[in-house]
Amino acid sequence: MEGVSVGLLALGAIIALIVKVFVLPKLWYADFPGPKPESYLFGNTEFAEASNHVIQLQEKWMREHGKTYQSWICHRRLIVTVDVENVRFCLLKKKLRKSDAAYQNIKVVFGSGLLVQPDPAHRINRRALSKVFHGEFVPNFHKAIIEELEILCSRLDAAAENGEVFEPEAIISNMVGDATGRSLFGQSYGYQSGEHALVKDLIEIANEEAWKFILYPISKLLRPSKQKREILVEYKRRNQALLDERRREHEEQQTPKSNPDLLDALIESGRPDREILGEIGIFQFAALDTTSRAISAALFELSGSQDATLSLQKEADELINDSDLIVGFDKVDESPFSRAVWMETLRMHSPAGHGSYRTTDEDLTLPSGHFVPKNSDICFPMHLIHYDEDLWEQPRSFKPDRFLHPSSGRRPLTGYQPFSQGERNCIGQFLANHVGRVTLLTLHHRYEWKLFGDRAKFGDFGDFGLRLATEDGLESPRMTISRRH
Repeated sequence: MEGVSVGLLALGAIIALIVKVFVLPKLWYADFPGPKPESYLFGNTEFAEASNHVIQLQEKWMREHGKTYQSWICHRRLIVTVDVENVRFCLLKKKLRKSDAAYQNIKVVFGSGLLVQPDPAHRINRRALSKVFHGEFVPNFHKAIIEELEILCSRLDAAAENGEVFEPEAIISNMVGDATGRSLFGQSYGYQSGEHALVKDLIEIANEEAWKFILYPISKLLRPSKQKREILVEYKRRNQALLDERRREHEEQQTPKSNPDLLDALIESGRPDREILGEIGIFQFAALDTTSRAISAALFELSGSQDATLSLQKEADELINDSDLIVGFDKVDESPFSRAVWMETLRMHSPAGHGSYRTTDEDLTLPSGHFVPKNSDICFPMHLIHYDEDLWEQPRSFKPDRFLHPSSGRRPLTGYQPFSQGERNCIGQFLANHVGRVTLLTLHHRYEWKLFGDRAKFGDFGDFGLRLATEDGLESPRMTISRRH
């Protein structure tokens, strides 16, 4: 009988725990706008079934429940808001920190970089890194882009001559990755010459690990599979070797380098290796994945807009000499239309369009009147903000001209945020903007671009980051090119 009593007590404790974790919160917040959970245990099962259509599901719920609503993923409550006053309040006034749960997959794969660091360490380290992106670093970064663009153009020249059909995203990501390696860490990774882009494997792992968000903090105890761990070990080994080699160079130097790169600055900061390796990983991830996706999306949109293409070609032809075929560093700021094209592309196809995930450290009442308790996760989906008809005229149309003469008085600051905003915005946004504009100017001076296949079958899909692709995510736009110069 004693054993039976213990068993019943254990069963009762388990049931009580399930009720407390899974059931009661859904009852407490039942009056908050949002889709009603189909299950007390699994929450909004429609979310789990959405797969690549997460942003489309969020848009559906926004239409049904308003610009601020809640959804449930098992026991986790996620508040979503596209109300720009709420966004301003949370990001700029309250400066909410990044959600540990939402970014746990990034931390597991790429380490303790700025993206996942808590305050005040984040503020101190960000200020130190920001100093690197000044002086000679910027023109040196441009030189790295030129060197890698020349390799890319050789590849594209052959594609033009042979009438090849290809996916721009694949080869542009290799170019961006190598340019980032040259400028930030002193060496090309050789992606364009055929070296396997190990960081792409890491990005896939990060996407696959994203589901552990629903199990946080228990998910911190769950290890990736053996195959994934082997990839992680090899990736960290390579970056550790890069770091060790640079440390030896520092020890042998008699005087400081005249043009230090990001890795030099990280070493001089005195931070531990695990944090430096985290920064290397985050910059490799951000550059290779998000920037190349945005450039490819710009090519896609321009191929469907003859007026925009002609305007960009005209601007590029005026700025680029036929002798070098690549826009000079001092000419980039003289290209307002390339800026407009780039900004409009980031509005329509922000690779991080699922949004920024933040956590509240205190009870809050949002400007919209919604009460948000301490330790709540809030998501600000950029994609939905960028398609809000209250903020943008014809938001589903590619209209670069809107950024030539922006109606700043009509649209609030938080209505456009491809790099998020506040103290936790993207530190590498200047680099992304520069490489994006230089690449688009160069490629439209040199080539004519045509989409191969049906334009209508492509959209922004993805379960962690957005990518312009078919619904199943298996195919990105393919194109053909011909030489202009």
